[in-house]
Amino acid sequence: MSATLLCRLRCPRCLTTFPAEIALSTGVRGHLSSDLCYRGEEGFLYPYLVVVCPGCGFTGYHQEFDYLATLPRYSAYDPIGRLFQKYLQERRNLYPGSKKYWLAAKEAQRRGNPALAIGHLYLKGSWCAREEGDAVAEREHQEAALRYFRLALQEVEEARDLAVLRYLEGELCRRLGRFNEAMEAFAQLLPSDLPYWLRPALGRMLELAIQGDASPQKLS
Repeated sequence: MSATLLCRLRCPRCLTTFPAEIALSTGVRGHLSSDLCYRGEEGFLYPYLVVVCPGCGFTGYHQEFDYLATLPRYSAYDPIGRLFQKYLQERRNLYPGSKKYWLAAKEAQRRGNPALAIGHLYLKGSWCAREEGDAVAEREHQEAALRYFRLALQEVEEARDLAVLRYLEGELCRRLGRFNEAMEAFAQLLPSDLPYWLRPALGRMLELAIQGDASPQKLS
């Protein structure tokens, strides 16, 4: 069974209808990285969670678009299928995942969305940039995510959510080579503050920050 779904969507802004390839989840039975990127066994699916309208350029999670119909998966020998796949490939080349999330974050800023939601868009964009091998874009997304997560620390009230945000602040600082800031953020946390699945990471990431190691890490 394919991890992505071919469908027809309608833009909520300009009402353009268009074919799109989307993912309904990030998959199961996968691996988690130290900046909380989850890769399911089906592959790296984050680029398919966000859609760019070919009419007006509106960008957001696919749930923000009207879902009109599921499209068939044409045979590779079908003329319609070949045209359809050519169109999808052109869209992938024009809008890789990192660019999609950057545009979605800018759109969220224009709409006045909460800092936490904007920060997560930039964070996911950094995961896509890393997958694409674009170190410059990865860093730009990480810096933007850090900026908005720090704003979100003033807005979020739930203690467990605050702890995860503080962890992400520390981890993004570590990945950006800002080791003193990373140590300061991690030092404000106790393992018991974090969800059980994240507790083992705190000591490891703090030790790496002390060592001046900015490399990405796997948690599981």
